[in-house]
Amino acid sequence: MVYLFRIALVFFLTLNITLCLGQGDYVPTKVPAKFEKELAEAVLMANGGQAETAISMIEDMIDKYPTWTAARKELSKIYYELGQKQKAVDQLEAILAIDTTSQLPELYSLGRIYEGISEPERALACYDALLKKNPSDKALTDRATASKIALEKKRDLWKSNDVIQLQPFDSDINTPNHEFLGRWMLDGQTMVFTRRVFTQEDIFFASFDSTAGLWRIEEFTFNSPQNEGAHALSPDGNYLIFSSDNRQDGLGSSDLYLSFKQNGQWSSPSNMGPAFNNAAWDGQPCFGLDGLTLFYASARPGGMGGRDIWYVYQLSAGKWSNPINAGPAINSAGDDESPFVHYDGQTMYFMRNSKEGLGGYDLYIARRGIDGKWQKAENMGSPINTGADEGALTVHPNGMTAIITRMTEDAKNDLFEFELPEKFRSAPLQALTVTITDQGTAQPIRARIELFEIGESDTIRFSQWADNDGKISAVTRRNVSYGLMVSADGYIMYSANLEPDTSSRRELDIKMIPIANAQEKVIVLQNIFFETGSAELLPTSDPELNKLLWTLRKNTAMNIEIRGHTDNEGDDKSNQVLSEARAKAVYQYLLGRGIDAGRLSYKGFGETQPVADNNTPEGRKQNRRTEFKVIAN
Repeated sequence: MVYLFRIALVFFLTLNITLCLGQGDYVPTKVPAKFEKELAEAVLMANGGQAETAISMIEDMIDKYPTWTAARKELSKIYYELGQKQKAVDQLEAILAIDTTSQLPELYSLGRIYEGISEPERALACYDALLKKNPSDKALTDRATASKIALEKKRDLWKSNDVIQLQPFDSDINTPNHEFLGRWMLDGQTMVFTRRVFTQEDIFFASFDSTAGLWRIEEFTFNSPQNEGAHALSPDGNYLIFSSDNRQDGLGSSDLYLSFKQNGQWSSPSNMGPAFNNAAWDGQPCFGLDGLTLFYASARPGGMGGRDIWYVYQLSAGKWSNPINAGPAINSAGDDESPFVHYDGQTMYFMRNSKEGLGGYDLYIARRGIDGKWQKAENMGSPINTGADEGALTVHPNGMTAIITRMTEDAKNDLFEFELPEKFRSAPLQALTVTITDQGTAQPIRARIELFEIGESDTIRFSQWADNDGKISAVTRRNVSYGLMVSADGYIMYSANLEPDTSSRRELDIKMIPIANAQEKVIVLQNIFFETGSAELLPTSDPELNKLLWTLRKNTAMNIEIRGHTDNEGDDKSNQVLSEARAKAVYQYLLGRGIDAGRLSYKGFGETQPVADNNTPEGRKQNRRTEFKVIAN
């Protein structure tokens, strides 16, 4: 899939307009016919891919005839199409210095280029100067007027006190070829990116070797002579979805393909089928934090413009929902593409091509509201956006460091890193690594981990299977408490409560108890919550209660005693009553959802069995607990 960002050649459409001669004393430079012929040959060479030779030829002509504006026009066009905009500006300014009256189309072109290099005030000055001359060419006047009005409407987007310093990645990553769409992985130390050599696109994995001070680059093993382009690696690192537009099994002009990691090797990619792909264009995927939601861009029917951002969510293993349009808060009448949903699960960055932007593709940001819905997207403005096309933007798990694709002066795409202005940052995150093993054998277990945010929602935010080494990588927001649950066939469920932690990394080593060895074991349910001083279960208890329910349904021979405990605040009698009432509430929850009463019992212990010091808030919190004891298995 070609992912280059388009050069808007509209800037030079006016260069072929008949000049408004006769408005001053300027007389076009006369040159010998052979030079006219050589200029035409140079233009043909430039169009045929020999731009450097053409430039050299035209520069020699200008040395001989410095006031030959026709040669300078052609040189300006070549420079512009090479992405060397400042050199294009230099030639247009030279033309206007030679002839300030008849070269009005060049004045308009100069204004348009100034927009493209983020010089709006200079652009407006060009349009004003042109209009003051009151040219007889109405079409030119209309274009200048429209450009001036449009630019003035965008003043707020141009006006910014923000400063960004783009830092190009090392030559290990940025090569003389095209590099684009760099995405940090969850660990914040590695990334995946795409490289294009001529028309061939492949996907690469990069990890920084701090000892050697360089990036280690590896190709994905599924790369082939067929294009492997815009990509999304799942949060657990076990499967990758990418775009390709030239495969025989494609359903449209671009399709999504899937590759699994099996025993350390990547599978041969397979088309994701009509549930994702259609006869139009589908590409640029991105996973949500939970790994169960996939965002991507599509030109499928039913959208709001050209290309829209859509999403699907996983219903069960291998089965996904129908594509759902992300809605008017995200999509527009233009093209909305290249979504990146940050690991905080609350922030989306994407590209939009519309006339309301600063030029070409602009970068936008959207955030989720407290209702979980996306709020109206906001143009990120200058200096992140310019008058040229902006490439895809992704953000580090720290929420602050961004990677952007930008076209360089030599007209190729490179990856750059910069620090986002504070108003556009995502929530700072923590890298969480969980290792799950058998308590007795210490062998890794392919268990499932689930995370939900305590106090904000009872919705599972992350759900993934451990790899063959029993490891799972996830990210959490540093300022949020999480409930963590681990489940695996043949094992007692495990739960933990993760308090807010400001560190950048956290590691957990979880040892699971086999059902066969669970007799008389007591398991603390860390994420059961009640109203203060009450036995009323809070909704945030549902994920853990449902996991206990799942455990009982999977293990029909297992009988349990539900046990309630309190701290030592209040009198003994009240604490005893409260602990028993809370244990009963859990008992009734399970009973009401089909668990046979013969498999369940409950008991309250009041404050009689503390596990921590009741003299500290932390200790009292540990003592206020709900647990279950395996009576039979």
